[in-house]
Amino acid sequence: MHLHRWLLAALAGAVVMFAWSALSHTTLIRGIGFTRVPDEDAVASQLRTSIKEEGLYFFPGIDWDAKPTASENAAWQARFRAGNGLIVYHPSSGDPVSPRKLVQQFLCDLLAAAIAALLVSWMPLPYWKRALAVGAMGVFGCVGVSALFWTWYGFGDAFFAAHCFDKIVGWALAGAAIAKLATPRAPQVAPAG
Repeated sequence: MHLHRWLLAALAGAVVMFAWSALSHTTLIRGIGFTRVPDEDAVASQLRTSIKEEGLYFFPGIDWDAKPTASENAAWQARFRAGNGLIVYHPSSGDPVSPRKLVQQFLCDLLAAAIAALLVSWMPLPYWKRALAVGAMGVFGCVGVSALFWTWYGFGDAFFAAHCFDKIVGWALAGAAIAKLATPRAPQVAPAG
C-alpha cells in the first residue's frame, strides 16, 4: 500500500471514529454509568480541603512499596471490604469540552486508525472481512484493556457496557472507511526460473 493511501485511510478512519464518538457521547450513551454524588457541595469542599494535587486516588490506601506485614495487609483488606473507591481528582480544571481535549482525542483516534489501516493493508481478504476486523479491534480494546477497570476497579456494568458499545460500533464504522481505502497489495509472484 502506498503511503498516501495509508495516510488517507488513517485520516478517514479517525474522522469517522471521532464523529461517531461525538454523536454517541452527546446523545446515545451520555451519562450512562455515572451517579451524582449525594451532598455534592459538602463532598467537593472536603476534597478541596484534603487533596491538594491532581491525581488518581484509590482508597483505602496501602503503601505496597513499604512491604506491609501480614497484619497490616489484613487490616487493609478489612478496610477495603468496609468500602473502597477510586477518585480522579482535579483541584482546578478548564472547560468540560475544550479544544485541547478535542485535539488530544482526535490524535489518539488518528494513531489507532493508522495502526488499523496498516494491519488491514496486510489482510488479503474481502472488503467486509477487513472492515469487520477493525470492529474486532474495538472488541479487543474492550476485553483486553477496559475490562481491567471493570473487573479490578469497580467501574459499573452500565458504564462498561456503554463504553464497549461505543468502541465496537465506532471501530466497525471506522473499519468500513479504512477497509475501503487501505486495500492490500496484490501478492507478488516470483518469476519462474
